[in-house]
Amino acid sequence: SMKMTAVLYKAGTPLSDGNTIDSSLMKQMVNDFNEHFQNEQINHYHYGTFSENSFPLNVNFEDMTHKINNVYIKDNHIMADIDILDTPKGKVIQELLEYDRIRPSLDLIDHNGKIDIHSVSLNIK
Repeated sequence: SMKMTAVLYKAGTPLSDGNTIDSSLMKQMVNDFNEHFQNEQINHYHYGTFSENSFPLNVNFEDMTHKINNVYIKDNHIMADIDILDTPKGKVIQELLEYDRIRPSLDLIDHNGKIDIHSVSLNIK
């Protein structure tokens, strides 16, 4: 597999709704995500696919492209260490990475007014 470290969010960058995430909220989001990571028996939240629906429970291994190993804060940025898998579609991502055609991003979800990290996507640019 191929490893990459990605900046997922720079503090102060506006989200789609125009709001920004301050450093204390960033810390809370990352801690919640990592706690979920440790408590999840099947880490399906930490595998990504090409499909629109990033994390179905019955995901097909061949569709998987990446695995998130670590999400953390460094220099006021949310970062992730990601393994690009040696699956058929993962190899496509590996090739696109060589041409700098992949943009990692954070998928956020609003739970009753609380912003959580849902997943990490690799978008083709």
